Amino acid sequence: MSAEDRQGIPARIEAAVRAVPGVADVYPTGALASRIVDAGARLLGVRDGDAPLVRVDDGAGVRVEAAIGVRAGDGAGDVVRAARAAIRAVLDEPGRPEPEIRLTVVHVEDGPVEGAGQRFT
Repeated sequence: MSAEDRQGIPARIEAAVRAVPGVADVYPTGALASRIVDAGARLLGVRDGDAPLVRVDDGAGVRVEAAIGVRAGDGAGDVVRAARAAIRAVLDEPGRPEPEIRLTVVHVEDGPVEGAGQRFT
């Protein structure tokens, strides 16, 4: 992965995931300690507040980590499958190995569900 990819791909992946119907938000990934350090760096102005929330590691193959919130009425499984497809579409390039994608649903957003409370006969 080129230097340009390392900088641009996480932002493109985040934008693609945010565009998936049913994705309510994208959250920081990683262990609690690293999120605390990241939050401190943002407060000190050392890290850009607009930095992508998606992590991409291109060590031995491409690994993508993202934490998402989903809307309750959309079905977490369907939203995760659609988000995974969106990530693959961003990374689709001849010769690039299949990425390892780790999506975590960290929040389910309550809201009105279409058809809720109706009886179907």
